[in-house]
Amino acid sequence: MEAADSLCLGCFANNGGRSPCPHCGWAQGTPAGSPLHLSPGTMLNDRYLLGKVLGHGGFGVTYLAWDLMLKVKLAIKEYLPRELATRAPGHTAVTIFSSERGFSFEKGLESFLDEARRLARFREHPNIVGIQDFFRANNTAYLVMNYIEGITFREYLERAGGKLPFSAALEIMMPVMDALREVHDNGILHRDISPDNIYISTTGQVKILDFGAARNVLGECSQSLSVVLKPGYAPEEQYRTRGEQGPVPYSARRRWCS
Repeated sequence: MEAADSLCLGCFANNGGRSPCPHCGWAQGTPAGSPLHLSPGTMLNDRYLLGKVLGHGGFGVTYLAWDLMLKVKLAIKEYLPRELATRAPGHTAVTIFSSERGFSFEKGLESFLDEARRLARFREHPNIVGIQDFFRANNTAYLVMNYIEGITFREYLERAGGKLPFSAALEIMMPVMDALREVHDNGILHRDISPDNIYISTTGQVKILDFGAARNVLGECSQSLSVVLKPGYAPEEQYRTRGEQGPVPYSARRRWCS
C-alpha cells in the first residue's frame, strides 16, 4: 500500500500525496458522493483500490479503480439495484430491503455474473470494452473492466453542434455494428444502444459499453421479457412485455435451452 499512498483517488496519477491533485484537482479526503457509494480508498478483493464514482444508475455504481497487481487504471461496476437493496452509511456490505426482495436480488446478481462470464470472451474485441475480472464481495458482485479515456457519443455530438456528416456518422456506427454482430452471434442482446453507451476514446477508437440491460438469450428460455428500454432509441418490440426480441428467433433459443 505504500506505493498507493502517492496515488490520487480522483485520477490515479502519482502526485506524491499532494492535495489538491495538480493533475485533476481532486482533494484528498473527499467523501463518497452518496451513502450508497463505497468510499474512495476502499479495497476490493485484496487487489483493487477504489477511487471516485464515474457513474451510477438504478442498477449499479461504476467506480474508477487501480489494480495494485498490474499497476493499471480500471473501471469497476458494482451490482446495486436501488429498488431491492441499500448500503448503510459507513458500511461496505449491501443490505437487501426485505426477504421478499431477496429472491429478485439474487436472481439479478446471478444474471450480472453470468453476463460477465459471457462478455469476458470478447475482451480482445476492438469495439467492446473488455471485461478483465468479476467476483462476489460485500453481499453483492463486481465487474472489472478496462478504463477508456474519452467521451460518450452524446458528448461528441454536442461538441459537433448536434449533428454529423453522413461519412462521420458511418465511421462511428460501423464499428458499433461489428460489435453487435459479434455479441448477437453468441446469443447476447445489449438492449440499450444509445449515444450514452457508445464511447469514443482519445485515440478515436469506438467502443460499446454498459451491458447492464443486456439479456443472455441462452439463459432466458422464455418469451416473456421485462420492458427495459430507452425512449427514442429502443425498437418497438421492446415496448411490449411479451415479444420476440433480437436477431435470434425464439425457436433457436428453445433449441439452445433444451
